[in-house]
Amino acid sequence: MSLQQKLSLKLQQKMVLTPTLQQAIRLLQLTRLELIDEASMELQTNPVLEEATTIEEPAAPAGQDMTPAEVPEPTPIEQMEEKIDVESYFQDFLETNLKYRGNRQEVPEDAPDTERYLSAPETLTEHLEWQVSLSRLDGDERAVAEYIIGNLRDDGYLASSVEELAASAGRPLEQVERILRVVQRLDPVGVAARDLKECLLIQLDAYHPEELLAARIVEEALAFIERDKPAQLAARMGATALEVEDALCIIRHLDPKPGLRYNNPFNPTVIPDVVVEKDGDAYRVLLNEDGMPHLRISPTYRTMAEEGSPEAGAEALSYLKEKVRSAMWFLKSIEERQRTIYKVAKEVVEFQRDFLDKGPSFMRPLILRDVAERVGVHESTVSRVVSNKYMQTPRGILPMKFFFATGIGTLDGTDVSSMKVKERIKALVEGEDARRPMSDQRLADLLKREGILLARRTVAKYREELNIPSSSRRKGTKPS
Repeated sequence: MSLQQKLSLKLQQKMVLTPTLQQAIRLLQLTRLELIDEASMELQTNPVLEEATTIEEPAAPAGQDMTPAEVPEPTPIEQMEEKIDVESYFQDFLETNLKYRGNRQEVPEDAPDTERYLSAPETLTEHLEWQVSLSRLDGDERAVAEYIIGNLRDDGYLASSVEELAASAGRPLEQVERILRVVQRLDPVGVAARDLKECLLIQLDAYHPEELLAARIVEEALAFIERDKPAQLAARMGATALEVEDALCIIRHLDPKPGLRYNNPFNPTVIPDVVVEKDGDAYRVLLNEDGMPHLRISPTYRTMAEEGSPEAGAEALSYLKEKVRSAMWFLKSIEERQRTIYKVAKEVVEFQRDFLDKGPSFMRPLILRDVAERVGVHESTVSRVVSNKYMQTPRGILPMKFFFATGIGTLDGTDVSSMKVKERIKALVEGEDARRPMSDQRLADLLKREGILLARRTVAKYREELNIPSSSRRKGTKPS
């Protein structure tokens, strides 16, 4: 079989994402901080871009207020084309500013420095060393205590054996063991333990010295607590089932990892992308653009690109036009991003108004398709809009994904949101008898009586998402 080259024509339909459309999609899914970084990077790399120091609000017609809904509709992201009227775009961009950006307020010069009021959370090491500094230990003993504290893991357990600590510190073994017992009694009690058994026994001795059965269970049958039922554990310990249940209730309230309360990673403050304010009987939606650089194309470079310049050669002029075109698409993509976020947020607020007015029990089922149809974009666009973005509402700062809840079928054929079902499960658990907690199947049966059709495994899934323990773990404990 011989190989040969030949030309052929073929008609084919396919979708091609142009670089400008790819940029618009990428900017849409960026978080607010990522967008600020992107804009700053573009400002540094594109010489025709500059940051506007002031933004003038466009004058509204006499007797009218300019609202976001009155701004002319742009071309949706899915329909953006390569060709664009550069002259008309520059004119619109320089003479028109969108009202939906919100009002930017200048910070008074005499305003207090907010950084002075910020503080990092106290670590476990800092907390323990502060207590050691206030103890009656002498200087030599404090040095040993600080050495022990420096060898703790994040969960509070001792990372080295006492023998290793004594050898590396060059101190007598008896002294290190004595100081270790002092550290273990500091807050949080049980820190510096060598294993779980020792940690629990220290807490029992400090908080419940009279509970001898609980201490015996930890000492002799810790491995059987999860596996055995109370009756089996009672037979093993030579006690009654009621006594064992009371002891287990005490053990469950102990902290198996006392150091984690101080070594949890610090969560930075969430800055909302959208602000929702109550305005009379309505809600007003504003985009949060604090800290966002307001970019524009330099009028000087714009004139050079449009009219040419005797000082600039053909190559320089071509480079300038390319940079102007790139800057133009970048600015247009940002404005399209902000407008799309605004439209999606406005529809979400309108759809979930009952939740904002009355609370979680009134959350309505909402899916991406519902908002996409109202806004006139694809579902994937809505998905990118709500991903990793937050909305500040009268009910707190919430992820935008929070407002999208799946629908649960009911006996009358209507749907209720999963949020409302979770609230009902939480209420049922809080109202149960602590001595006889309800199983997941029992909760499913009670929900069915109320007309909510839910499988047992789905009840278990929602219960775990609410951080509610299983019925066996809830027995004898008061729901939190």
